[in-house]
Amino acid sequence: MPRLLCSSLLFFLAVTSCYRNSFVAAKAAKDDTCDATSTCEPHEIHVGDENMSSTWEFMNSFSKLGTSWNHVIGEYISVVQGADGKDMKGDEYAAEMDEALKMLKVMLKESAATSNEDWSFSTSPLDSFGKTVDDILLAFIRWSMVDNYHDNPDDGNSCALIGGINHPLSETEKINVSKAFRRLTSYQHWMQSVSSDLREPLTYKSIKSTLSIFSLQVSHDECDRLVWFVNLGKTELTNLKSLSPQETTRMFVWIAHLLFLDEKAQTKGLVVVDDMADIGFWDYMTMLPIQVGISVDRFLISVTPLKAKNVVLMHRPKWAEIGYSLLSWFLTKKMKNRVTMVEKGQENEMMKKVLGGAKYIPADFSDVEGFIRKDIIAQRYV
Repeated sequence: MPRLLCSSLLFFLAVTSCYRNSFVAAKAAKDDTCDATSTCEPHEIHVGDENMSSTWEFMNSFSKLGTSWNHVIGEYISVVQGADGKDMKGDEYAAEMDEALKMLKVMLKESAATSNEDWSFSTSPLDSFGKTVDDILLAFIRWSMVDNYHDNPDDGNSCALIGGINHPLSETEKINVSKAFRRLTSYQHWMQSVSSDLREPLTYKSIKSTLSIFSLQVSHDECDRLVWFVNLGKTELTNLKSLSPQETTRMFVWIAHLLFLDEKAQTKGLVVVDDMADIGFWDYMTMLPIQVGISVDRFLISVTPLKAKNVVLMHRPKWAEIGYSLLSWFLTKKMKNRVTMVEKGQENEMMKKVLGGAKYIPADFSDVEGFIRKDIIAQRYV
């Protein structure tokens, strides 16, 4: 999986992908036969996690892969620091959503008049989801509000599930529209950078064959939060490596819009449940070509209006447990509280606490009890 939604959302997978991208980049710099469509796999190196039982072995493995642990941790810290955006001096604020939307539209108009920015959103797959430009703007406005939401306000709108839900701002708090505009600008720049990959309209039909290689499902839980299920055990790794960069990019752009244009994801929150399926270190590190991984990483971490209430990790391989224990030193208390580690044998019990039980889980997801026969994607598009 690429560096999916670092910090609040799948930040752990983001971190492990920092590993992958850094060592692949180092390999690419040394070997001009490694291009954008290659996984850059040096056949003479075989790094697995069968015998990886210590912190030293884990850290040392990166030298065998063309990079260093210090480089990896430095890249990770930079990703975490830039993932959520910041309030800045001189930012403009609104008291309510309608006012914020009007202010953001003015900012777009002024930007178009004073620069070469294209605010047509022509490459955004709005038709595929029955959405408008206003829906995109509202997604970014709500993203800018998430850090100000209260975890347990006395507003009668509570959720007993792990992670809780987003809550409206209090009467004394305001919406940082400038922060939303900065993130929206990053989104527009990135979409323009891959515009050649998006010339064909981005629809479910156009990415269906690519999506079938991955095991990605979407539902809502008992508290109406959007849940993204990722199952690496059912992802076809061989076929994944045969995809063109364009195919992979298009699929992730479509999925990202499906997630962030979901109003319940914006207002209630997003939960990610990832079954790592005890995946091997080397298999994980060589899943995507370097340029695709770097490009999609940036899109999902620094561009989209996505943040999570909870990230659930199941069936973690030994190397991942070692990695998390090291990286936890650099995580804030808030980030740690948004990660749920599910131990083997406790899957069904924890899913009740995380999602509300089997009726919110796809029937074919992992070895967890689930009753959903058709997830949101299947219901809408299949």
